[in-house]
Amino acid sequence: MTLRSRPTREDYLAAAQEERNAGNPGLASLLAEEAEYCANSPAENARVASDFPGGLRREG
Repeated sequence: MTLRSRPTREDYLAAAQEERNAGNPGLASLLAEEAEYCANSPAENARVASDFPGGLRREG
């Protein structure tokens, strides 16, 4: 039995970019939000949030 590791922040951001390029901005935003939950600096989280706007979890 092989244990699978969790996706990394880079995995989520790469998937978000692929979805944005495919015309799926909503899914791209959700994937980017998952990247924000990985260990990052607050500044990096702010950059990701601005690169992929429209997330549903963000509080206004």
